[in-house]
Amino acid sequence: MSEQPSSLPPAILRPVSAAMACPTCRAAWRGVVTCSRCGTDLTALMRVAVRAWELRQATRAALCAGDRATEALALARAACQLHTTPSGQRLFALALLVNGHMAEAYTVLTQALQAQQPPFPLPPREGARVRGPTHP
Repeated sequence: MSEQPSSLPPAILRPVSAAMACPTCRAAWRGVVTCSRCGTDLTALMRVAVRAWELRQATRAALCAGDRATEALALARAACQLHTTPSGQRLFALALLVNGHMAEAYTVLTQALQAQQPPFPLPPREGARVRGPTHP
């Protein structure tokens, strides 16, 4: 596979933490139909999230088929444009790799890693001073 630019426009990747918020007051979306802060109906937002999930499922199926890589890339790109998630970004990067778009896959993975918070505190860097508990 050669490295060549994708024929489709690049996905507009929003920061994952800001991807889904109430359109009225910008409160974080909590997966409920009505915004707890301002009372806005969020049904349309929920439909977008569901459609993005469906597109990611279709992407997985296309990749597993083995002969539908171009379709998988289009599906993954569409899902990320609707609703960016960490797993969606990784799936998009995989579809890019399968289609030979190494540089774009690297960019997507870099963005995904920068947006993610580690699930646990990272150990101190080597050579850094570690403060332990103080004893009287």
